[in-house]
Amino acid sequence: MSVRDLDAEELDLVEGICLGPGVPPKWKEVMAPCMTIRKEWIKAMMKRGLGVTIALDTRGEKKGLIEYCPVEFASEPITGGTSLFINCMWVMSPSWGKGTGKALLSHVIEKARSYGGLTVLGYESDKWFGFMDYMPSRFFKRFDFQEVDRDGSRVLLYLDLGGKENPLLLPSKKRTVPESDKTLVEILFNSQCPWSGWMVDKVARNLERYDVVVKPINTDDRSVREVYGLSRGVCINGVPALKRMGTVKEVEALVQEVASRKGRKLSGKKNKKT
Repeated sequence: MSVRDLDAEELDLVEGICLGPGVPPKWKEVMAPCMTIRKEWIKAMMKRGLGVTIALDTRGEKKGLIEYCPVEFASEPITGGTSLFINCMWVMSPSWGKGTGKALLSHVIEKARSYGGLTVLGYESDKWFGFMDYMPSRFFKRFDFQEVDRDGSRVLLYLDLGGKENPLLLPSKKRTVPESDKTLVEILFNSQCPWSGWMVDKVARNLERYDVVVKPINTDDRSVREVYGLSRGVCINGVPALKRMGTVKEVEALVQEVASRKGRKLSGKKNKKT
């Protein structure tokens, strides 16, 4: 196995990992625009120090990737410290448990030494989309990352490589929204992850049958992440309800729960085939 850094002209390799062979063709079709946006975002962020490293087997087959940048440009609501930040790390399922993650992380740890540390936002006892064990905090703790902050299941982990200050996680925030008879569902997404764009499309279309207001929120701008204390997730009437990407069923259950608390049945339209 080998690991190597990509340049801006090789981002089709990123697409092959983000939308790997296990993704159904119909999903890839929907996600194609999201992936195009991701690649353009990577190109722009490379000018700010973002890097992408991929792992390949001896035949040149893609096994996984890790994406990182200076912490001040992190895609998550992080503040303070001097370190590199891991935006994303993904190993394709056939390579799980075979050392691919270790090879990718070790590569970036060496890069992070000149920054004084390496930071990552992991998840504890919480799965993306309700089933995906994405960025588990326990993996990074195996490499001496220490918990320095948390917000529920979101755990900020830091590997001290001589830095002088730990980073902090901006907490998710409850906000006051205008009173309305309709439930406000804000779906947070960004250009860093094509799956968050897919989630917006999927959830918005399925909530059309409910009498709710769906508002997609792009969190590419740091000022937006500071307002919400989130980069991806769902807020219901200004309250953070999911602090990660979720399924349509999860969001529907949250909407129904709000309606139940208000003592009224949520009106709906005829269910549409999606």
